[in-house]
Amino acid sequence: MNASFPIQNISDTAYGVAIYRAIESERPDALFCDRFARTLAGKRGEQIMQIGGGESAGWLLVVRTCIIDRLILQSIEREGIDTVLNLGAGLDTRPYRLSLPASLRWIEVDLPAILEYKQQQLAGESPNCSLELVKLDLTDLAASHAFFTEVNATAKKVLVITEGLVVYLTSEQVAILAIALHRQNKFHEWILDVISPLELKLARKKYVRELTAANSIQQFAPEAGTNFFLTCGWEVGEFCSSLEAAHELNREPPFNWILRRFAPLKQDGIILLRRI
Repeated sequence: MNASFPIQNISDTAYGVAIYRAIESERPDALFCDRFARTLAGKRGEQIMQIGGGESAGWLLVVRTCIIDRLILQSIEREGIDTVLNLGAGLDTRPYRLSLPASLRWIEVDLPAILEYKQQQLAGESPNCSLELVKLDLTDLAASHAFFTEVNATAKKVLVITEGLVVYLTSEQVAILAIALHRQNKFHEWILDVISPLELKLARKKYVRELTAANSIQQFAPEAGTNFFLTCGWEVGEFCSSLEAAHELNREPPFNWILRRFAPLKQDGIILLRRI
């Protein structure tokens, strides 16, 4: 793989997410404020943004951030969630920037390098809830499932987040994850994002060779849409279309009205799943 290519593994995509959150936060009409994002993104975030289409390509990440922020706060208040489990947390800073109950337990899971980097950059900052960082390779199924069992044993109600994660997994891997999460009886809700087969085809046109070598090629775009999760024990509690939300939030991509008209039903957006 080209050593100068800024994405070396899935975790590196977090730098790209951070730069788009930084740009949004610096707008006079910002939809959210992530004061840590610019520092976390660094030069690598700038590089990833440039190969990804520049500033205009960030609308989806901004919209996704807004929707997930709302769903998290809604779930905590409505369901009495006491534990948030963020798998593939990357450079997310929600424990620092969201108004959260001090009693909430927030667990971030990702590879050691990305969590150590974030910990260094945020040294001296205080989260708004109890925060734990767990260095774990989620592809290690035995270790992951054992960890899920540990969390389940000490929680009352768990909300799982896999923002920007499952799209990089195969359908088989997503099914294994969904079933593993469902086996834990305290895991009540799960927030994730999905894309359609058409969006997957468009997303894979650039840098396929480099992204494949970095094991960060997008793969999961089920033809069945949200129905994919029914056989794994999860049903849709809420679906938020990325395109519709972009229109409502005034962050529309070019030709969004055409995309909204022809977008497949419940195949591009953010889902809040509930265990059946």
